[in-house]
Amino acid sequence: MNRRVNHGKKGRETGSDSKFKIKIKGVNVVRLLVCLLLGLNLLLVYSILFSTNGLLGYSKQNDQVRDLEEKIVKLKQENQKLFEMIQAFKKDPKLQEKLVRQELGWVKENEVVLEFPEDEKDPGPKQNMPGKKPVPAR
Repeated sequence: MNRRVNHGKKGRETGSDSKFKIKIKGVNVVRLLVCLLLGLNLLLVYSILFSTNGLLGYSKQNDQVRDLEEKIVKLKQENQKLFEMIQAFKKDPKLQEKLVRQELGWVKENEVVLEFPEDEKDPGPKQNMPGKKPVPAR
């Protein structure tokens, strides 16, 4: 058995001995370190796979980047079309006149404009018109 025998002053320990000394065998220290490192590895693997900065977060961010790049391409194409339209309006007086007539409703002197109301729905044959009797079917 491993027992410690104190020679000398009773109740006091020498400077090298500590009050809270833990006696652990070498094999137990290795087991404890292995368990601790295994736990840290599991924590790191979990954070790599499932955290917002991990693989799942990375794939989500890649999807967002692709979506934004597609939007950028579409907006560039739309901007190019609008730029070409502006250049055409600047150069072509007939196109300018057409736009002013359509958007602002301007007309030239001695010009007659006929406006037709837009039909919301095609009601089909009108049977009950005010002041007229419905025509019987034959």
